Order: sequence, then C-alpha cells, then structure tokens
Amino acid sequence: MNQTLISLKKLLDQTNAIYHRQRGEQSRLLQEKEAQEKRLAELRDEIECLEKVRLLLLEAAKHAREQGRRQVEFLVTQALQFVFGGDLEFKVAIEEKRERPDAEFYVCSTYGGDFKVETTPQDARGGGVVDVISLALRLALLHAFRPPVGGPVILDEPAKHVSEEFSPQVARFLKSFSQSLGRQIIMVSHNQHLADSADLAYLVEMQHGKSSARRIR
Repeated sequence: MNQTLISLKKLLDQTNAIYHRQRGEQSRLLQEKEAQEKRLAELRDEIECLEKVRLLLLEAAKHAREQGRRQVEFLVTQALQFVFGGDLEFKVAIEEKRERPDAEFYVCSTYGGDFKVETTPQDARGGGVVDVISLALRLALLHAFRPPVGGPVILDEPAKHVSEEFSPQVARFLKSFSQSLGRQIIMVSHNQHLADSADLAYLVEMQHGKSSARRIR
C-alpha cells in the first residue's frame, strides 16, 4: 500500500513538473506571439508609410518630368522659330511603356496654311529641322541638368544638313546661346557661316599627309 502511494506521489510530482514546464512554455509562446503581433503591426504601418512615400515620389517624378518636358519644348521651339521662322513648335509626348516613361518627338506647324500639321522631326522640312532639334535638345538638356554641368560645349559639325539659307540663323542662335548663358562653345565645322561667327577660329589643313592648324581670326 505504501509502495503504491509512493508511486502515485512520484507520478503526481512528474505530472506537476510537466504541467508547470508546459505552462512556462505556453507563457513564453504567448509572449513571443504578442511580440510578433506587435512587430507585424509595426511592419504593416511601415509598409503603409512606404507606400505613401512611393506614391508621393511617383507624383513628384511625374511633376518634375512634366516641368522638364515643358522646358524642353519651349527651348527647342524657340530654336526652331529662331532659325526657320514661322510657327514651328516642338512637342514631346510621354507615355508609360512597361512601367517606364517613353518619349516621342513631334513638330507642329500650319506651314502657312489653315490647319496645324503634326509630323515626326524627320518628316518636317527635311534634315535641317532634325539637325536644329538635335542641337537644341543637347543645349536644352545641358542647361536643365541638375546639378549643373560646367565647362564648354563641344560640337562636331552641328547643323551640317541645314541649308545655306538658314545657316546664318544657326550661327546667330549659337552665338546668342553662348552669350546669354556665358558658356564657351568649341566646334568643328565646314560651314562658313558658323566659322565666321566664332571669336577665335583655326583652319585645319592636310599637308603632305599631316594635319596642320593656323589661326585665321
């Protein structure tokens, strides 16, 4: 009988030990659950905050892109009208393709008529327009770049497809750009009008298989 009681007491002690151990484990798990739920709530708040920041940045990028688009349109339009006259306008159409902005360029003009015609640069009055747009775009982007890019503008045969009729206007446009923004322009050109507009000019010639340069102004 005593042996039975001893066995039952031992079993009870073991059961109590298991119970208290499991209660301790349960308490630990409940505390861990509470901590994880708190962390989950914090992560959800953080995700919500980051999503708001993402949307804000998208709107800011969209606004900045729109401001840049308008500035580029204005500067290139000014260049086209300066060189060719008339009502030529430069337009930039931006749309999202595969979650990335994609830009298409257009030239708009009535060409002296009653209706405005919108064409791609290569279809607008030949290569001269493409050259002026390319030149104006490079100057506009250089001017609008942040932080500012210093140093001279280096050009290789700018506006080489512009006709003789409009070459003097291109020369005056480059001169005006240089003077208004205080930026030096260094260029290589066979165009006499562009050469004549330079403050300092060198003639490069091939003599006996060697290039030589001499100052002509």
